[in-house]
Amino acid sequence: MITASPIGASERDAYWSAVLAGDDRTAYAVAAAALDRGVRLPDVLHALVTGSQGRVGDLWAANTFTVAQEHAATAVSEAVVARLAELTPAPDGPHVLVACAEREWHALPALVVTHTLRASGVRAEFLGASASRDHLVARILDSGPRLVLLSASVASSLPRVRRHVEAVRGTGTPVVVGGHAFGGNPVRAQRLGATAYAATPEDVVELLETLPHHVPAAGPLRSPAAQEARAISAIGDQVARDVLGAPAVAAVLGQPDGSPDHWTTVLSTFVPHVVDCVVGALLTDDPTVVAAEREWLEDVVDRRAGDPAAVAAVWSALAVRLREFPEAAGILS
Repeated sequence: MITASPIGASERDAYWSAVLAGDDRTAYAVAAAALDRGVRLPDVLHALVTGSQGRVGDLWAANTFTVAQEHAATAVSEAVVARLAELTPAPDGPHVLVACAEREWHALPALVVTHTLRASGVRAEFLGASASRDHLVARILDSGPRLVLLSASVASSLPRVRRHVEAVRGTGTPVVVGGHAFGGNPVRAQRLGATAYAATPEDVVELLETLPHHVPAAGPLRSPAAQEARAISAIGDQVARDVLGAPAVAAVLGQPDGSPDHWTTVLSTFVPHVVDCVVGALLTDDPTVVAAEREWLEDVVDRRAGDPAAVAAVWSALAVRLREFPEAAGILS
């Protein structure tokens, strides 16, 4: 049996050049040529689309890409995936719903997973970015999927993943979670009440054979940390405003530059995400959720020549604001 050679460096470079140029036609031509010589669609998507999107995120974090460039590059790969999907025969396997948690706007990873599953014969249906719980439950009741796959790319989405898990399991449907928000850690998924965790689309295909067809409603999270998580989530927006208004933070940030790529704008924008990460860490009993967010933010600010004391000021102000929540204070310390 003759198999196609894997995606080579020249093809990766050609695709990346097209992404940089905002040229979705050339990017598609590179991907389609790989399919024509026998490379499987999942391998094309992983090597070209996922690979390039990882570079896009790294370049933004490193202050080499602007927000506008990041969005333009993502649009190229989204267009490529949409056109490649037209080449896949209609699957006739089990029906699966794929959705992003609310306020989770990183749709491309879930889109890639959807079409990887379809190439494996799974009738995967993508509900889009930031799928509301009402829309998700309505589609479950209308279509009766074998399972629901929830995608979350950023750790601040973890609290909303929990709410989606509760909604999905309330219909009796198994719910599988995946994405970078879980840090490759199945324990986070378990503590949020998911039926299972999947690191890859291949894991989802295997789970279709083993998961129960009906699951009970998600049990309440009763730990002191979970109780704090609910309380902080209810006032999350106000907590973020209070942190940004704290004298030490205001002194460090100064007058916002206004540019979406300036470090003060980036840090200000991410303060609500930090609050959500604290809630996610409480729900999953995993302090590394917050530690990783701090490390990432410090690197982003440093790459933009920002004040090295800025992130520490945010953390200190948040610790003061949440001093009446001992579990959260412990995580922040």
